Amino acid sequence: MTFNKSISKLGLLFAAVGGIIGSGWLLGPFYTAQVAGPAAVLSWVIGGCLMMMIALTFAELATMFPIAGGVVRFTHFSHGKFASFTLAWISWLAAVMVAPIESMAAIQYASNYLPELVNRHPGSVELSALGISVAAAVMLIMCIINMFSVRYFSKSNNVIVIWKILIPIITVLILFSHHFNVATFTQYGGFAPYGLQGILSALPTAGVIFSFIGYSPAIQLAEEAKNPSKAIPFAIIGALLIAIVIYVAVETSFIGALDPKAVAKGWKYLNFSGDAGPMAGILMSLGVVWFLKLIYIDAFVSPLGTAYIYTASTARVNYGMSKNGYVPQFMQDLNSHRSPWKAIITNYIVGMIFFAPFPGWQQMVSFLVSCFVIAYAIGPISCATLRKTMPDTVRPFRVPCYKLFCFVAFYICNLIVYWTGWDIISKMLLTIGLGYVYLIVHHFVARTKEDFEIRRGSWLFPYLIGMGILSYLGSFGHGLNLLPFGADFAVIAVFSAVIYVFATRK
Repeated sequence: MTFNKSISKLGLLFAAVGGIIGSGWLLGPFYTAQVAGPAAVLSWVIGGCLMMMIALTFAELATMFPIAGGVVRFTHFSHGKFASFTLAWISWLAAVMVAPIESMAAIQYASNYLPELVNRHPGSVELSALGISVAAAVMLIMCIINMFSVRYFSKSNNVIVIWKILIPIITVLILFSHHFNVATFTQYGGFAPYGLQGILSALPTAGVIFSFIGYSPAIQLAEEAKNPSKAIPFAIIGALLIAIVIYVAVETSFIGALDPKAVAKGWKYLNFSGDAGPMAGILMSLGVVWFLKLIYIDAFVSPLGTAYIYTASTARVNYGMSKNGYVPQFMQDLNSHRSPWKAIITNYIVGMIFFAPFPGWQQMVSFLVSCFVIAYAIGPISCATLRKTMPDTVRPFRVPCYKLFCFVAFYICNLIVYWTGWDIISKMLLTIGLGYVYLIVHHFVARTKEDFEIRRGSWLFPYLIGMGILSYLGSFGHGLNLLPFGADFAVIAVFSAVIYVFATRK
């Protein structure tokens, strides 16, 4: 049984937009302002542009191979089983985390009127046992809905996305019209109180990159698109442009609407009444009570809409991994509605496990970003490699000056991973190590005779070890600060160039 080609060009765009506009606009402006101050506006611009560079390499790959779960299969074509498994493993875990993260965001907002859903600690908010139980129930409902059909998914998602776009736009207009203090951008430590390092650090740690990563459903659902060669580039580019405009407008209006008392102790200590749900809290402080009901509804619809999309697209990642032989074949089983129902159930169980080590939104987001971006680093590598090894394959969409373009995109990926800091990268490397343990066990249990093709993926060892060493020596996330900010840009550029040449050789 195969997938239906039932998703239109607009439907794929809406899947990408729906994946991007989620909890990011509801929580991101608050956390980004804490890390970067008013210069958080630049964080959103930079983050969107950087992700656009990376995404375009995937647009070429996805139009070249419009297959289900493409993100985890492109590497299989370009670098063989070992390299493909490594990045498929980390990409799958990151994608599985999206539904729990978005469910967590919805419940965190709901805690403003149901406080027993969370436990509050200095500087953080975590789900309580009751909150986790509610999240489990919500995620289960999304799984059940996704088992019915991709056609129903596409139509229902279009309605959700229209709502998800309108509410942030209306919120921006309200904040600008009710209270906008230009002085907030300069008075309390200046426009960039934490400098360029704060602006860049906000990308992985405050939800900026996490928000823009959401375009990936347009790639995972490629096999179900009616005209993938046109629909995929349209969806990816269109979704990111829409998101950049919305997020910059939201952050600008949020900072301008802040009460000076909220930043009296500095942007790092930004706080105000109701900041567990910051957009609702700031509207309440301005007396815009009539709009609060819509914000609370959106705090449920936006995050869960994104979780709903990822529940569908992540199951296609399982499907792709199964096609590659990394996970059992039952992950390819489709029900009568042509939905990979066993993969959906598996992801639900794994997603629930992540609530234990990461009970708070910001904690889970930082880990997810490092995983997603290091998995996305294969996009530029595969794109450049396949230009050499499969030069005659039809490419409906092609990135310009591919050698330079792909290198810059790879360099960007490495910078973003580095900015997440040693605390997060060390956990990510441990997770990759556990993946290798799983691969060895699966190899012997399944009694497969496949070659791991370690030679073709041998560049991964110096790459992963090198990123670990650089982050440990760096100035982000409790690194040793032996690699000072500024010099690290040059060092990572040289490191990226060496790995890029090694990885893209024939």
